[in-house]
Amino acid sequence: MAEATEAVGTSPLIAQYLSLKQPYPEALLLSRVGDFYEAYGDDAVELAQALTIVCTSKEAGKGKRVAMSGVPHHSVDHYLGRLLRQRRIVAIAEQMEEPVPNRLVRREIVRVLTPGTLLEEQFLTPERNNYVCAIATAAGFTAVAACDISTSQATVSVVDDDDALAAELDRLAPSEMVLATEEDEARYKSMVSESCKTTVRDPFDSMGEGVQSGNGQAAYASVLREMALAQRPAGHEAMALLERYLHYVRIDAAGVLRHTTVHETRKTMAIDRSTRRHLDLLSGSSESRSASLLNVLAKTETAMGSRLLAQWLCAPLLDIERICDRHDRVEALFDRIALRAQLQRGLRRIGDIQRLMQKIAARRAGPRDLAGLAASLRAALAVAADLRDEPASLLSPFAQAIAAGGACADVVSLLTRALVDEPAATLTDGGVFRVEYDEELCQLSSLRSAARDHLIALEGDVRAQSGLKGLKIRYTQAFGYYYEVTRSQAHAVPADFIRRQSLVNAERFTDARLKELEAKLLTARACQVALERRLFEALVDQLDSFRDPLQAAAESVAQLDVYCSLAQVAAERRYVRPTMTAESMLDVTAGRHAIVEAYGVADFVPNECSVDDTQRFLLITGPNMGGKSTYLRQTALICVMAQMGSFVPAARAKLGLIDRLYTRIGAGDDIAAGRSTFYVEMSEMALILRHCTRHSLLLIDEVGRGTGTIDGLSIAQSISEYLLELDTALPIVLFATHFHELVKLSDAYARVLNLHVAVAEEPAGPVFSHRVVPGSSSRSYGIAVATMAGLPRPIVDRAKAIAAELEARPGVEMRGARSPARAGRSAEAERQLHMEMP
Repeated sequence: MAEATEAVGTSPLIAQYLSLKQPYPEALLLSRVGDFYEAYGDDAVELAQALTIVCTSKEAGKGKRVAMSGVPHHSVDHYLGRLLRQRRIVAIAEQMEEPVPNRLVRREIVRVLTPGTLLEEQFLTPERNNYVCAIATAAGFTAVAACDISTSQATVSVVDDDDALAAELDRLAPSEMVLATEEDEARYKSMVSESCKTTVRDPFDSMGEGVQSGNGQAAYASVLREMALAQRPAGHEAMALLERYLHYVRIDAAGVLRHTTVHETRKTMAIDRSTRRHLDLLSGSSESRSASLLNVLAKTETAMGSRLLAQWLCAPLLDIERICDRHDRVEALFDRIALRAQLQRGLRRIGDIQRLMQKIAARRAGPRDLAGLAASLRAALAVAADLRDEPASLLSPFAQAIAAGGACADVVSLLTRALVDEPAATLTDGGVFRVEYDEELCQLSSLRSAARDHLIALEGDVRAQSGLKGLKIRYTQAFGYYYEVTRSQAHAVPADFIRRQSLVNAERFTDARLKELEAKLLTARACQVALERRLFEALVDQLDSFRDPLQAAAESVAQLDVYCSLAQVAAERRYVRPTMTAESMLDVTAGRHAIVEAYGVADFVPNECSVDDTQRFLLITGPNMGGKSTYLRQTALICVMAQMGSFVPAARAKLGLIDRLYTRIGAGDDIAAGRSTFYVEMSEMALILRHCTRHSLLLIDEVGRGTGTIDGLSIAQSISEYLLELDTALPIVLFATHFHELVKLSDAYARVLNLHVAVAEEPAGPVFSHRVVPGSSSRSYGIAVATMAGLPRPIVDRAKAIAAELEARPGVEMRGARSPARAGRSAEAERQLHMEMP
């Protein structure tokens, strides 16, 4: 077997491969050799194992052989996709010159592909951003620098604890995380999904040419000045680490980072990972991944709008003025049905301008990308025209932003003049530019046309002279131009014909005249292809100068798309505009669960939810399957929707701002980390109690059920008392429980309101109304639900007998007053304890 190690390579090709590989030891290097991308040595073995392909060997010099594997160039994207899904880094080396016999072809690494730094649409999901994040800690703060290479969107945020960092990483959902040390990897790895690639890079190592140039630092220097002074060191280190990594993977860091913005977490609702999942904000449960709030609201027509909608959903606002501004625009489109429909038809024709411009900036765009950009900008201008008839309205700024400075119109004009209506996919065969676009191109085109005319004339002459009426001049890439006749006519060809190829039913020939014309045609074609390549490069350079205004126009298109989407959903699903207030309160009339209503029952039962300073702790009891969890979730979803800018599923809603949203709903084992269901439940509660404020909304569902009844009840009551004794710092709490003893809390705490899910006792069994009404429930109807679920009759009967026996025993009376452990503790002492919790 050939040696796997690359050290055996001494042939020029292998030596070149080793030299290219040296700066990228962790990457799989694929080097273009003719029609294949090949890997050698250890990379060849790894590539073969990753792709389940054959690993062979190649002469390496000095009588030794080296392992070799490879993939065809025409299907390399398919294999690259498989490698990237395995979270691998792949370096691509291309041939930089035409092969010459007996000379090594010059090759250079032109691209380093990693999961978080992709530009190619075949590896990206149109509706979601693809972030690479760098994390750094300094002066007691942790900064997250994130960018989506494909859209040129970059942000930096600073947090002061790991809980906030985990929430920020969950908001971004990065595909790749860059860290400075292995210690950081151990600390942060659990905060991202398993599909996220973790890359550890020494921030002081050189990561490629240009890292020390300072261009990237100049690009993000201004954004650092927007941060608080104490946060700047962490922000600078995270941005510097990200900049170096982008250089390392051969990305123009200065271009990507120059419009970095500060994401201030204090200006958006804090939503942690478990809350995002409990509420199905971005994706549904494992049983129905599509049943999410994002999919309910997603009536967007563009990929840019889809990504922006997800961004808004992940970061609801805390600024009433900005929230109301969004509501104003949704309302303007809600009321204008015909205009909304017209705009959506126009938006449907707009491609992904953001990603197209980034491909152009990275010099990876093809002719059809440019044609797609022209068509998209043309459609965007048409949308802007539709809005020009709305002077002084809330929508006119979108038209102004799209048309600002005439950049879109200028680019459309330029590309229309330059490109043919349907350009070729690549530059290898010409046929991209209009001949009148360039004088030299016009001359070459004329030469080719004249030569083709001569070919037609030559074919007629030879056919007439030889009497071979079936003779034709044809062309293939392998044989060039040739005469073709049937085999039965081959004996009658002119004497000066030279045989080129014999087929089953035909013979192919050439002669001096055809060779001369062929040389002229191929020379003219080669010149035209070379010229079109130069023209294309110049055109791309010209387009890149429009990058900023076109990206600004694309952002306006995305915003308009989101507003149309929210208005469309509101109209279809009878949502209403919420009234926002600075008070800490909720008042929802006939509220509904947006996801259940869209994907579940058709006759959803609406409910009220009213919370103010006098009653801030809603204690909800009732049967299993009665709708307690749905009630909790729908209240949270209404708050999220309102603060992101959407109308809400209710008959009426007046809402105060929620600064932090927490859920303790359901739990599961974390076996990999050795954490039981109950431990996970208590960890979530600890996080909630560490961070909740007066303006937070807490959804607590069945806390304490993961352990024994006495322990669980004790913990549930203790948590309730702790929250209630926060006095003025009491958050809004919706607490659902089967511990019916807790309803006596209302005797000791005036701010507790008992609610329950109404049940009608019918001869055939209980009927759940799903109506949440004042008062408490003394039963959970668990056995009735078990019967409905089809539990075997003997088990149900035995359960009833056991329940009757247990109910006959004397119970332990629940205290209505404060527990002795808390008796005499002042409210101020309680608040101090709250602040000092670990």
